[in-house]
Amino acid sequence: MQSPWIVTPKRNLNAKVNLICIPYAGGGAGIYLPWTDKLIADVELHIIQLPGRGSHYSRKPIDNMSELIDSLFPQIEHLLTQDYVIFGHSLGTRIGYELVKRAIRNKLAAPLHFFVSGSASPKKKATKKQTYLLSNKEFISELKSMKGTPQEVLENKELMDFLLPSLRADFKIADKYFCLNNVKIPCHTSIISGTEDHIAEEHINDWQNFFIHKKRYKLAGNHFFINSHSSEVIKIVNQQLHNILYKIKY
Repeated sequence: MQSPWIVTPKRNLNAKVNLICIPYAGGGAGIYLPWTDKLIADVELHIIQLPGRGSHYSRKPIDNMSELIDSLFPQIEHLLTQDYVIFGHSLGTRIGYELVKRAIRNKLAAPLHFFVSGSASPKKKATKKQTYLLSNKEFISELKSMKGTPQEVLENKELMDFLLPSLRADFKIADKYFCLNNVKIPCHTSIISGTEDHIAEEHINDWQNFFIHKKRYKLAGNHFFINSHSSEVIKIVNQQLHNILYKIKY
């Protein structure tokens, strides 16, 4: 029986590498499901599904990074014993980084590649204000300003009442996370950002200090370019996966 922590849209028995994708705060597996039939062959897609959403809705959302990694790692460890690649967007990138740190601490190999998408480095706090403490009205207004949640969802009170606990939990992790134990991951990284994102360039580029080699990409769009310009993101992912699988130098 598959863990509710992992959504594997399409099994690939011939896969040579696991692509593990982690959503942004408030996001679910649906962000990456459209990638299923657009990835190159020899890759199996696995999407992390945090508690409080999708088929994992019955578990209480987790609002602490340490507790999240403690709970997630045992569920995904079997995927990390094989060749794997991490893709995270925004908070998902930071979760991915902490997950890899835990893997290395447990004597597992580093990923073959790590995609940093829409995120400041772990040395920079993600937000200046504690969004998770806002009233429901203010919290929803903040979500509207971020332009990452469909308007029809934001205007559906019953649905928002259902989603708010997991949204607040994610934002609490994002608001409070700060990396004190810097670990340099022995793999290459692709750093992707949107040209209209609010994250300072210096804080995005600082990710290069956490890996042995980096390639930098800038795409049109705001913080949620992963949705608005998904085809360009997938093109970058496929190119790097091709390089990895067929031993092409960066």
